[in-house]
Amino acid sequence: MLHLNLKLTEKVVPIDPLPPKRNFQLPQLQLKKFNGDARDYLAFWSQFQKIHADPDIPNEDKMQYLIQVVEEGSKAERLVQSFPATASNYPKAIQQLQERFGRDDLLVQIYVRDLLSMVMKNSTTGRMKISLPILYGELEGKLKALESLGKTRRQKYGDFLTPLVESCLPEELLIAWERSRSNESETKNSRSLSDLMAFLQGEVRSEEMILLARSGFEDKQCRKKEISIVSEKQTGSPTAAALVSLSSSGKRNSNCIFCNKRHPGFKCFDARKMTRQERLNILLKKGACFTCLYKSGHISKFCDKKSRIKCKLCSDPHYEIMCKRYNSKNVQNSMDVGDHSSNSEVALSNAGRGRTVYLQTLEVVIRGQGREKRIRIVLDSGSMSSHISDRTIKQLGLKPHRVETIVNILFGGNETSPREKGLYAIEIKALDESFSVCLEALSEEKICGFLPKINDRIILRELKNRKIKITDSVSGEYEIDLLIDADLLGSLLTGEIVELDCGLTAVHTKLGWTIMGKQKGTISIGNVMTTLSMHCRSVNLTEMWDLECLGITDPSQSLCRKKAHSEDLNDFREKLTILPSGRYEVGLPWKSDSRNLPDNKELSWERHEKMVKRMKARGILCEYQEVFDNWERLKIIERVPENELKNEKCHYLPHRPVIKMQSETTRIRPVFDALPARRENLP
Repeated sequence: MLHLNLKLTEKVVPIDPLPPKRNFQLPQLQLKKFNGDARDYLAFWSQFQKIHADPDIPNEDKMQYLIQVVEEGSKAERLVQSFPATASNYPKAIQQLQERFGRDDLLVQIYVRDLLSMVMKNSTTGRMKISLPILYGELEGKLKALESLGKTRRQKYGDFLTPLVESCLPEELLIAWERSRSNESETKNSRSLSDLMAFLQGEVRSEEMILLARSGFEDKQCRKKEISIVSEKQTGSPTAAALVSLSSSGKRNSNCIFCNKRHPGFKCFDARKMTRQERLNILLKKGACFTCLYKSGHISKFCDKKSRIKCKLCSDPHYEIMCKRYNSKNVQNSMDVGDHSSNSEVALSNAGRGRTVYLQTLEVVIRGQGREKRIRIVLDSGSMSSHISDRTIKQLGLKPHRVETIVNILFGGNETSPREKGLYAIEIKALDESFSVCLEALSEEKICGFLPKINDRIILRELKNRKIKITDSVSGEYEIDLLIDADLLGSLLTGEIVELDCGLTAVHTKLGWTIMGKQKGTISIGNVMTTLSMHCRSVNLTEMWDLECLGITDPSQSLCRKKAHSEDLNDFREKLTILPSGRYEVGLPWKSDSRNLPDNKELSWERHEKMVKRMKARGILCEYQEVFDNWERLKIIERVPENELKNEKCHYLPHRPVIKMQSETTRIRPVFDALPARRENLP
C-alpha cells in the first residue's frame, strides 16, 4: 500500500500598496489647440494621443474633441471640418491630419531647415555677439524635437547635425569649443553631438553664475545707468544710410508708456483724458523721460531728443500732451481753436490760399521683361533709393531679383515698421530714344500724392518762345509710377538751367526738360466744404398710420415665418440620404410657388453652333472638347438619359470658353451662362 504524503504549500503574492490619496485638487488642464503649423504638431499630438488611445471613449466623442482642439480659421480646422462629424469619419480625419502635418520626413525637413536658417542668420550678421542662453535654448529645442523623431543617432544624422550646430555658434564660442577638444584625450571621440551640447550647457551655466556674481550686490539704479551708457556708446553717430534703411534689431520699443499699446505715447488717446498730474505720476512710476516719453534710463535734462521736440503751445522742448497749457477736456479742438475756445461744434468749411509749386516731373518709357510702357516719373534729390509703383510692376510682369527689409524715417523723425520690398531691375529711356539708363528700384504701393502738371498758358507760351519742350504736358497720366533717387539724378543732369520770367526754373536732363519752383503773381484758392445729408422717405398719408412704419409687426407674421422655416428644415432632413460610398445626397430646396424654367434649347443650340465655328477658326476646338471629356471621366458631369429628356422637363444652359494663354494649368475654361437672352430681348 502506497502512502502519498501531500504537503500543501502556500504561495504569497505580493500586492502593490495603493497610492496615497491626494488631499488637494489639481487645476483643470486646457487642451492645446492646433493651428496647422507642423512645428506644433508634436506638442499637440502628445496631449491628444491620450484621448485617441482611450478605448472607453467612443469615436463620436473623439471626433468632437478633435474639432475643439483645432484652432478656428486654421488649415487644421478646414481639414477636420471637411469630414462630417461621425464615428466612421474619425479614423479618416486622424489619418489625414497625421499625413498632412505629422509625417516624420516633413518634421525632419522643418527642423533641419530651422537649423539652416540659424546658420544663415549667423553668417549674415557677421557672427555678432548674441545671448548664449537664448541660442542654447533654440538649439536644444530643435534637437530635442529631432530626438523625439529618432533622428539624432550618430549612424544616420549625427554626422551632419554637429557641423550645423557648430556653424550656429559665435566665433568666440567656437574657439573655446576647439580648445576644450584639444585638452581632452585623443582616443575619445569628442566631436559628437552630445559632447557639443554638453559643452554648451556648461558654458550657459558658467555665464549665468558670472552674471549672478556681478549683479548680486549691485544697486538697480546703478545698473540702469550703466546699461543706458553702454547703449549710447553702441549706438554711435547716425549715418546717411540709416535715414533710409534700419535693422529691426536696433529699433526702440514703440509701446505707449501710458497704455502699453502699439503707438507712441504722445499720440495716446487714453492719456489725453487724464490730467497732467496723472500723466506725470505714470511717468515717475515707470521711470520714463518727460521729454521723449520712453522708458530709456535717462531724465529729460539729458534727453538726446530735446533739440528735435518742440511744443506748439509754449515752444518748450516737450510734447503738447505734457504742456501745462494743454486742455484735456477739449482733445479734438485744442490744437485748432486755441486754449480759450469752448465751442465744441465742428467747422463745416475751410479755405486755403497758396501758389502752385511744381516739382521735377518727366514722362519716359520704361522697359522690363520685354514690355514697354509710357509712365510719369519724379526726380527727388532728397531720396536715397529709387521706387517703382506696384501697378507698373504688375503691368510689365516684372520679377524681383532680391528682397530687402526697409524702415523709412519720415519728416519729424517718425519711423515706419519694417517691411520687405522687392528690388527690380528696369530700363528707362527718353521719349525721343536719345538716351537710356538701367537702374534698380524698390517696390512701393503708391509713390506719392497728386503732383500738378503745367497747364498755364503764360508758362507754356514762354517755354515755346525759349524753345524748351517739356515732356510732362497736360495730356496723359497724372499718377507717378517711378521715383528717381539722388544717386542717379546726379548723372542725369546736363548742367543747363534757364530762369523763366514767371519765377520757375527749367532744368535740362538727359531724359528731357523739367520745370520746378513756384510761379509768381498767381494765387490759387481752394475751399473744402463738409456737407451733411439726410435720407428722407416719402410715404402716402394713409401709410403713416400703419404700425409697420413704426417697427411694430404682427406676432402672427413672425409665427408664420418660424413655421415656414421649420417646414423647410424638416423637408431638408427628409431628403438627406447617405449613399453606399459614404457621400451625402440632398435635393435642391425648390420654392413651393416657383415657376418652371423654359427649356431654352433653341437659344442654347444657336449659341453652341456659333461657338463651334469660332473655335474651329482658331484651331482650339479639340482642346476645348478635352476639358469636357476630362470632366466626364472624373464624374463631374454625366450624360442625361434619353428617357429623362423625353419624360421630364429640362433646362439648357449655353456655355462659352474663357481663354488665358499665359495660364500654366488650364488655358481654356468653360463658363456657363445662367441668364441667357436673345439680342432682341435686351433693353
